[in-house]
Amino acid sequence: MVGIDIAFCTGLLKEVGDDLYAKFTEMQGTPPHDFEELAHRFQQHNGQAEEVLRSVLQANYPDIRWSDGEFDLEEQRQAMRSGDCWICDPLDGAFHFFQGFTFWSTALCLTRDGAPVFSAVYDPCRRELFHAVQGEGAYLNGTRIGAGQKRELKHAVVATSHPTLVSKDGRLVQTVQGLSRVMSRSMITRMLGSVSLQLAYVANGRLDAYWEHGNDTFDWLPGALLVQEAGGTVTDTEGRPFGQGPGGIAAASRMLHPQLIAALQEEAV
Repeated sequence: MVGIDIAFCTGLLKEVGDDLYAKFTEMQGTPPHDFEELAHRFQQHNGQAEEVLRSVLQANYPDIRWSDGEFDLEEQRQAMRSGDCWICDPLDGAFHFFQGFTFWSTALCLTRDGAPVFSAVYDPCRRELFHAVQGEGAYLNGTRIGAGQKRELKHAVVATSHPTLVSKDGRLVQTVQGLSRVMSRSMITRMLGSVSLQLAYVANGRLDAYWEHGNDTFDWLPGALLVQEAGGTVTDTEGRPFGQGPGGIAAASRMLHPQLIAALQEEAV
């Protein structure tokens, strides 16, 4: 038992996501003209959505800690150590949101002693709500879902994400190497936007696998639980337990996961 009202929490996430969608439609045709304006808009819209989620959840579950660690690795380490903790990404895929693309989402996760026990990912543009509860499966709009059944990586549709600010992030080399290795061994490789949604798509078989280098564990937690509860496998990019070090994420169906890890570890072709 997770000790929370699942319907209440998913309903709250949907309300916040739908409010963001209303703002998204209002901004169509007016993308920010530079990074400074984008950052200002992000702080405004992301901050407002986060405050609604935080205030309501803390009022209803005062014993559950709220983490502000989305951009703070030390805070993430603290939150992952013990106890119950809310982790939220109100606007996952912010660049898409402000440019008028539709692949963005709102994500919420409850962790217990560092492990996700409840997560929800909402796509307001498609009115699709994914959620999972530890030991109880993964669902899309209330219908149970499962990871894909492909047996060979060469037939797989896989996805990844690159660092947002390439000039300030040492993951660029890893990302390029990973692309070289996986693209040559899979059927199609894509970069779609929201990390949470890409992992949700692995959970219901729209994507066969997803990987990403780095240490953005908070970004991956909601989707990781979805994949696990949908019967998939989630580790770091070297096949080690997920979330126990800065080793990225590799998520796929059980049959494809070993092949994804092998491709990431092989020499580029």
